[in-house]
Amino acid sequence: MKIMTSNIYATQGYVIFKNFFKENELLKLEYILEKFHNVWLSNNQKDYKNGLINSHSITSSSYINEEERLFIFKFISKRNIEKIVGEIFPDEALFLNTQLFFEPFNRNQHNYWHRDIQYTGRSINEQKQKIKTENIVHFRIPLRRELGIELIPSTHKEWDTDEEFETRLSLNGRKPSDNLQRGKIIQMDRGDLLVFSANMIHRGLYGNNRLTFDIIFCDNTQDFKSFLNINDCPNTEEMESLKESKIFKKYII
Repeated sequence: MKIMTSNIYATQGYVIFKNFFKENELLKLEYILEKFHNVWLSNNQKDYKNGLINSHSITSSSYINEEERLFIFKFISKRNIEKIVGEIFPDEALFLNTQLFFEPFNRNQHNYWHRDIQYTGRSINEQKQKIKTENIVHFRIPLRRELGIELIPSTHKEWDTDEEFETRLSLNGRKPSDNLQRGKIIQMDRGDLLVFSANMIHRGLYGNNRLTFDIIFCDNTQDFKSFLNINDCPNTEEMESLKESKIFKKYII
């Protein structure tokens, strides 16, 4: 499995694992995330109505309690997740953050093609080089059957075609929501796991009242550490409950 997973990811930039989680693994996670989401919506109505489609930093939020926070850390450090992290990262991986993706307030809101790296402030030339050497990966866990995500396979290491570049950046009359010839839709069901590179060209597909939990890992480098909030990571006391975890061993503070 290790060779297959790492080779597939290296080639196409994503791997889909069907029926990866059992129902009893998701029930408490779903309860915690729905609780978080309901409070978040109540406190962020303006941003939600203005188009925001995700929240983040769940483990440092005051919307969940200490027991729920520890449960999320234990979920993230499940052996089957750790195994995949070890397979697709050539060197040591760093847990960066969590995100929750949901439906836009305006059901007619358009989705958008992007690479996460385009929001880092780096020049286009820097982006072209960095996608070849930097790894930032989403572990996407849908809590409901959803339309999924659309990807351009292999663009985690390859740059855009002219059409893709113009679409992402709204050039020459194109819009980020326009269809792209190489787009591949990955539909997901509850219990599935999608592992994909945030560097690749992708867009979320809205619909079906989606609620999707993303765990984000990256290379353990100084560049990525500048984006890390240590409050999102386990403290010394929590590490006692996670001492078998390879993912969190570097966060003892």
